[in-house]
Amino acid sequence: MRHNAPAPHPRQQARRFALGLLALFLFSPPILLIVDRLPGILGWLPLYLFLAWGWVIGLAAWLAKRPKQP
Repeated sequence: MRHNAPAPHPRQQARRFALGLLALFLFSPPILLIVDRLPGILGWLPLYLFLAWGWVIGLAAWLAKRPKQP
């Protein structure tokens, strides 16, 4: 049986596209190199990757929520 899901709102599609671009930017090699070369005893790259990935997943979950229907 096929379920007919409503088409996503154009604003929702734009937000998903922007999230993809943000993730692409956050995990691009130049940004990772900058974070990797920050001064510190332990290095910031693992913390950066953990937090950035968490934010991307959190924003994706927030965008995936269906809006309340009046």
